[in-house]
Order: sequence, then structure tokens, then C-alpha cells
Amino acid sequence: MPRARSIPSLTGVRGVAALWVFMTHFYGLAADMLHQPWLMHSLFLFNGFRGVDLFFVLSGFILMHVHEGQFTQLRWPVIRDFFIVRFFRVYPLNTFVLLALVPLVLLAPGYVAMQRHYTDPAFAYRAHNLSIPGFVQTLLLVQTWTVLKLGEWNIVSWTLSAEVLGYIAFPLLAMAAMRIASVRHAVMLCVASLGTLVVILFACHHANNNPTGTFGAIRMFFCFAAGIVLYRAYHLAPQDTERYGAAITMGAVAFIVLTLFFPVLPVCDVFGFTALVFGLAYQRGVINTVLSSGPVMWLGRISFSFYLTHYLIIGILSWAMGEWLRNLGFIGGMAATMAIFALCLLTGTVCYHLVERPSQRLGRRVMQWLEARDAHASAQRAA
Repeated sequence: MPRARSIPSLTGVRGVAALWVFMTHFYGLAADMLHQPWLMHSLFLFNGFRGVDLFFVLSGFILMHVHEGQFTQLRWPVIRDFFIVRFFRVYPLNTFVLLALVPLVLLAPGYVAMQRHYTDPAFAYRAHNLSIPGFVQTLLLVQTWTVLKLGEWNIVSWTLSAEVLGYIAFPLLAMAAMRIASVRHAVMLCVASLGTLVVILFACHHANNNPTGTFGAIRMFFCFAAGIVLYRAYHLAPQDTERYGAAITMGAVAFIVLTLFFPVLPVCDVFGFTALVFGLAYQRGVINTVLSSGPVMWLGRISFSFYLTHYLIIGILSWAMGEWLRNLGFIGGMAATMAIFALCLLTGTVCYHLVERPSQRLGRRVMQWLEARDAHASAQRAA
């Protein structure tokens, strides 16, 4: 059945997810600046890292939405074009941010020392942060592909590394998903994927923390696969399902909010995220309207650049001005909090317009050039 090609609220919810991740990275410094230690005990702020799981579910769902029907069988031109677009989606901005860090690493040994400091033996790998092997690993976005931690540069880029693995697997996963013939089977597979992830997180004692590295790739795979089969359920669902879209969305938000009152339950938010994405896809209700509004859509558009740069800005400011920031009064701390947030938004906006969008346009031009070359070669063979 035909579906809308554009789902604005899914762009908006990506912005909200990025903002939630920002909060979990910033609330420690903000609590010190505002002299509000109670913020350190907020389950909402602590669990902001779960916005990454929402990213992964969204990624699988949206890729299926965009490439629906292209991977019913594996054809090299389609796979090639897919990888070209995906490459220019993640690698140029990651490379730009990484290179921008190099002068700071070379000229500020104090910053390097701060990034290499650790007190917990579980974080001993931090001793290798900002190393040359770590630079190469981050440049290639292979941090999650191995258990070797050669040194972090921009810690949030682990999600891009995991996402690249998802892109590599997507053609096969999409082809398998296209063979699902019923809504029931699609929903069962989605629930099974998320249920398996939750069980693994509990079994490995990661239900209440933010595992990255190789374990981050595991999080990505199960959420990404869930997003793929979730789209298949959406595609196969009866037309009258859309009348329940607003209720599904409201129920998903209520479930996510409810889990944030209990320390262990937020690990189950992945179920709420999938229900939220499914409900928003029908573009019904108040939540959909809010997420489709101009400001939230703008945040969604810059969310990738904002996400990839905010952690570095917070870290650099904490290193350079941390003592001064923590000695501000409440009013000064509030002004500084707003200023740091604005700086992160500004940096994300600049990177979006100067790096992210141009690199995506370049990717499309490369793909068009290859398609034209293939068409010319086919015409010559036919002649």
C-alpha cells in the first residue's frame, strides 16, 4: 500500500534524541555551574544516552522507507549507489571534526593529559586517548569492529562506527525483511530482536550503563534490525491502522516517561522507541504536530552535526574554563549554561551548512556521474 514519502516528525524526533544525548553529557558540568547537586540524581538526565538506541531504530526504519523495494534482490549498481550515499553521509563530517582536533592535541598537552586521566581500572584504555593509532581507528570508523581500544578522539563517533556496520549489513537485512509476508511475523521479529538485546544487556551487566566499543555494535545491530522489520510491519499493516497512530504515539511516550521513574526499567525504552517511530509514521496527533514544527525540525536537520561536535565542545570548555565556570553564582551559571548550549547549537549549524550538506551533495553528484557512465557504457555495448 502507498505510504507518505516524507515523514517530518521522524526528523524532529531525531533532534529530540540528539538533545537528550547532549543533556546526559552536559548535566554533570551544568550541576556544578548551577550549584544544584540534585541534578546528578536525575534518571531522565542520566538515561539520555539511550537516545542513541532511538537513533539506531530510526536508522533501520528510515533506510527501509527510502530504499523500499530496491533490495528484493542484490544488484551491484543499487548496492554501489547505496554505499556511496552512506559514505558521504558519515565520513566527511567525521573526518572534518577529527582534523579540527589535531591542532589542539599538538598544542595543548594539558588537554591531552585530561583526556588520558582515569581513576577506575575499567577505564584504563583512556591512557591511550588521542594517540596516533586511535586517530587512524577513528578516521576509518572501525572503533566498534574490534575489542581493541586504541584510543578515543571523539567518543561519540563510536555510534558512527557501529552505524557503518549496519550499512554494510543493510542490503542483506533488507532483502530478508522483504520476504516477511505478514504483520504478525514482522512484529514478532521486532519484539524478538529487542527482547534479545535487553536480555544480553542484563546478562552482561549493562542494563544501567552506556556500553560502547564492540558492545555498542551489538546495541546497534539489534536496534537497527528491529527498525528494519518495524518498517515492514508498517508497510504491511492495514490502511485503517493509521487511525490508531496518535494513540500508539501517546502510549509510547507514556511508557518511556514511566520507565524513567525506576532505575532499572529504562533498559526497556527500546520497546517504547519502536512504538514511537511506528506511531509517528502515520503522522497523527499532538506529538506528531509538535515534532513536525519548525524549531524541532530544524534541530532534527542539524542533529547529526550537533551530535558529533557537542561532546568535544563540552570537554574543551571544561578543561579550559572548568574552575571558573564552577565558581560562578547561580545567575552566572545559568547564563553560562545557556551560552554553552547555544555554542553547541551554533557549531552544529555551521558544520551542517559548511560540511554536512555539501558532502551529501557531492555524494549525489558522484552517484549521478557513475550512473551516467554506466548508461553510456550500456549504450555503447548495445550499438
